[in-house]
Amino acid sequence: MSQSRTREILGDDMKKINAGKNHNLKGILILALGVAVIFLGFKAAFGTGSPFYVVSSGSMTPTLNINDIILVQGNIPFDRIKIGDVIAFVNPNDRGELIVHRVAQILNQNPLEIRTKGDANAGSIAGIDLPITKDDYIGKVAYVIPQIGYLAKIFFPPLNYVVIASIMGIIVLAPFTRKN
Repeated sequence: MSQSRTREILGDDMKKINAGKNHNLKGILILALGVAVIFLGFKAAFGTGSPFYVVSSGSMTPTLNINDIILVQGNIPFDRIKIGDVIAFVNPNDRGELIVHRVAQILNQNPLEIRTKGDANAGSIAGIDLPITKDDYIGKVAYVIPQIGYLAKIFFPPLNYVVIASIMGIIVLAPFTRKN
């Protein structure tokens, strides 16, 4: 076979290979854009920097279990929180630690301070559960999706974000879809 004929045949195959690569790249970009839009949509709708959290302790059992995913709604004002609400807040003594507990008592009205307690705990823990102020408050737990947090351990970024955001998008948006 002549060299020009080989180039001609390979040229067509190379075009197909390159077209396939471009198609895969487009798919990846569309998927990444979709995940970004979903995540940014959740951030805007829930009014918090990161609306998704994975439960990592048993302090709220049986209400919340380890590896449940929670969506935290940060656009509910602190002064609208009531006894019985489950809220997310930063540990007043360790600003890097997020805690999710139930509001157990209103300590003061002006300025508002509350006491929380984990459902599985015998009582509130001083310095962690009280006093919680507006500065500590992140938001109120709006949705709980059981055991989906396992996916964060199975899949590595960014695939875990894609899977979790897709599942959460389906669960949260499902009630708004029309049935035919």
